[in-house]
Amino acid sequence: MKKAFTLAEVLITLGIIGVVASMTLPTIIQNYREKATVTKVKKAYSQLAQSYNFVKLENGTPDEWSMSTSDDEEAAPGGGSYNAGNHAMLANMFAKHMKVIKNCIGMSSSDVAKYCTKEYSGPASYSSFRIADGTTIIFRTWSPECNGSYGETKSLREICGAILIDTNGSGKPDTLGQDIFAFYIGKNGIFPFGSEMDRISFDEYCDINKDWGVNYNGHGNGEGCTAWVMYNENMDYLHCDGLAWSGKKTCK
Repeated sequence: MKKAFTLAEVLITLGIIGVVASMTLPTIIQNYREKATVTKVKKAYSQLAQSYNFVKLENGTPDEWSMSTSDDEEAAPGGGSYNAGNHAMLANMFAKHMKVIKNCIGMSSSDVAKYCTKEYSGPASYSSFRIADGTTIIFRTWSPECNGSYGETKSLREICGAILIDTNGSGKPDTLGQDIFAFYIGKNGIFPFGSEMDRISFDEYCDINKDWGVNYNGHGNGEGCTAWVMYNENMDYLHCDGLAWSGKKTCK
C-alpha cells in the first residue's frame, strides 16, 4: 500500500522551498544581470572600435574632424572646452556605422531622458543614440586639438573626449560603474577608463567605500571601473574591498 503525503507535509515542503528560493534567487538574478552587463560593455567597445576605424578611414584622425574651437560655458577637464556642435558631429559620424534604433541627437533634454539616457541628457553637453541591443552610446568632446593627457602610455595621450555607454538606456540605476561606463576617444583609438596607468584609476574611482556616481576630486566614483569590467569580466568591485590590478581579481 502506497503512503501519500499529508497536506501538512506538502505545505511544509513548499514552505521550505519558498524560503530557500527567497534566499538564493536574488543572488542568482544579480549574477545574471552583472554577467549581461559585462557582455554588453565588451560588445559596445568592439562596435565602437570598429566604427572608429571606419570614421578614421573616411575623415582622418580625430584632430582632423573639423571640430569647432569655439567655447561653450563649461570648461572641460584637462583643458579645452565643451561644444554642443562637436558632440553632435561626433555622434553623427559614428551613427552611420552602428545599428541605431533611436537617434537622440539634437533632441530636447526631456526627450533624450525618455528615449536614450536620463543621466546624460543635456544636449549642450552630450549627444547620444540607442543601438539594437538597448545600449545608449553617449558622446562628449573635450579638446578639438586632441591634446588631453591622462597618463604616460600611448592610449592615454592625445585624448579628444569621452564616449559613455548606458547599458540599459534610460533604465535605472543610471550610475557610473553599474550601468554606465566610460571610454576615452583620441588620436590613437578608443580605450576604457580605469586602466592600470590611468590618472582616473581603478583604485580611486572604482571604490566600494565611496558613494557611486559622486564626484571626488573632479571625477565620479565609478568612472574607473570600465577597464576592470573588460579585462576581468566581473563587477565584484560592487561587493567586496581589496581588489587590485596586481592582486585580487574577484571576491571569491
